[in-house]
This record gives sequence, structure tokens and C-alpha cells, in this order.
Amino acid sequence: MTQQINLYQAQFLPQAYQFSPSFMIRAAGITLLAMVVIYGFAWQRVASAEKELQLVTLQETAAIERLENLKPLITSVTGERSWSEQLDDALNSLQERQAVLSLVQGATVDETQGFSRHLRALARQDVEGIWLTHIVLSAMGDKTRLEGRALRAELIPPYVQDLTEDPPFATQRFNRFRIDTPLDESEQALEFSMDTEVLLTASTGYTQ
Repeated sequence: MTQQINLYQAQFLPQAYQFSPSFMIRAAGITLLAMVVIYGFAWQRVASAEKELQLVTLQETAAIERLENLKPLITSVTGERSWSEQLDDALNSLQERQAVLSLVQGATVDETQGFSRHLRALARQDVEGIWLTHIVLSAMGDKTRLEGRALRAELIPPYVQDLTEDPPFATQRFNRFRIDTPLDESEQALEFSMDTEVLLTASTGYTQ
């Protein structure tokens, strides 16, 4: 038994589906609306970012203006020195004060006698024609400045030599010397001074 099918009949032909014009219009409208919404959202974000940028720019300008207004005051207080230099000076000053405090409280290591051993060493240098008018000792006793008078300049080098051989001053090196002739012709004594370094220290006056 055989059956014949006529493929040319309309029911057996492939069907082509087409969207209706109303559907196409609705789809285009939805797509356009979505694009408008996305564009509006993006524009809003850009506008918000621009406002934030303007606000930051205004804040930066105001901060720079305040800094410029404060510069004269900062310069008058701190000078032209950098912050690191000022910090170093502050730390050095703090260390010096701590050393003085330790010496006063008797807590300085290996320095329980204070300035007494240095003064005894100076008293042992009994050289006729030389006398001291001012003595400056550092808090730790490792830096010294001496001022005095001498009848003759040749008395000073032996005095310094003997002083540096005394134990309290043996570890120090006097690297600055000054000898001044008297301005008054009636004054015969010379003025001299010597020191190890520039001192920010405790001081004591002593006259021999």
C-alpha cells in the first residue's frame, strides 16, 4: 500500500512567521525607553561626580589659601629652618635636660661625685700667674669651657698640658683657644679661654 503526498499543498510548505507592526512598534518603544533610562542614570552619575570634583577643588583652594595666610605666622615662630632640623634641636635639648635631671637626682651612671672631681683637678693646677674667672661643665662632665687670666702668655701651654693629664680631663680634647691682650695699658694680665665644644649645659662659677 502506497500513499502519495503532494508537497506543493500549502499545509506542507514551510511557514514564515512575521511580527506584526504593532509588536515591532512596542519593542522599539521599550528599547528606546531603556536607552533613555540608562542615559539618564549615566548623566546623573557624571553630574554628581562633577559636583564632587568642584567641591574638592574648592576645599583644596581654601586649604592652600589658609596655608598661605599662616606662612608668616609659622615663619615668625619657627624661622626658616626645616621641621627635621627643629626636631633634632628639640631632641638634643631634651637629652641635655634629662642628663641634668639625672645628675641632680644622683642617677647618672659613673658620675656620683658630680662636678667635685673636676673642681679638685682644677684646684690642683696651682700655677703662679694664672687664675680662672669662669668655669662651665657639661651635665655629664665630658665637656668643659674655661676662662681666666694670665700674667704671661707662655704660662698657658704648660697649664693646659698639665690639666689634660689629670684624669677628669684626660678624655677631653680642648680644640678652641683664645688669648686677648688687655685693652687698658695699665692692665698687665692677658685674658684667655678654651673649650672642647659648644655647650648647652649646666654651669658653675669658680674663682681661684
